[in-house]
Amino acid sequence: MNEFEKGLLRYLTPEQLALIQSKRIGIGGAGGLGSNTAMILVRSGFKHFEIIDQDVIDASNLNRQQYFLNEIGLDKVAVTQKRLLDINPDLDITVYKIKWTPDNGSQYLRNCDFIVEAFDNAEWKHKFVDFYHDKTPCLVSGVGMAGLLEKRPMAVKKAGNIYFVGDLSTDSALGHPPMAPRVTGCAAKMSEIVLDLTIGVAMHSS
Repeated sequence: MNEFEKGLLRYLTPEQLALIQSKRIGIGGAGGLGSNTAMILVRSGFKHFEIIDQDVIDASNLNRQQYFLNEIGLDKVAVTQKRLLDINPDLDITVYKIKWTPDNGSQYLRNCDFIVEAFDNAEWKHKFVDFYHDKTPCLVSGVGMAGLLEKRPMAVKKAGNIYFVGDLSTDSALGHPPMAPRVTGCAAKMSEIVLDLTIGVAMHSS
């Protein structure tokens, strides 16, 4: 057990930490939702990750994603992997710089206890959720997080084993720019769902 994990035992029982560390997390997307969710889950003690993203870091990402100016042009998954290992060097983390599609989806995120949908395109969000919802015990998806304009309350909606998190309506492509407060808030709630379900904390959904 490394020093980071020993530090977690100030807040978690050994049994809780062992349970958290037994779970496998798959994340589709390493942008605003994915990079922040991964960071929060690692800080919460989760240890086994697979992360998929095809993109490189762009200046327009820096307002809400876990990246810095000197990382522009680098692969998001590679930078995310390094950053997470800087928190806990004993992570079991695999990253894929690929474009996920339903045709190649069966190659990735197998046997995950939780899958997090964190894409920024509505069409691909739907395809990802539709593909994986019956391949994991729990899927958490971020849907709608208006940044500056029309702001609706953030909510959680449960449908079977899927948890939809966000305002459930707004789309950045329709004039609602993604900004750090709402995006990171949504990522935090998505992470909280994974943690609460893992350690058996009662949850409420709308």
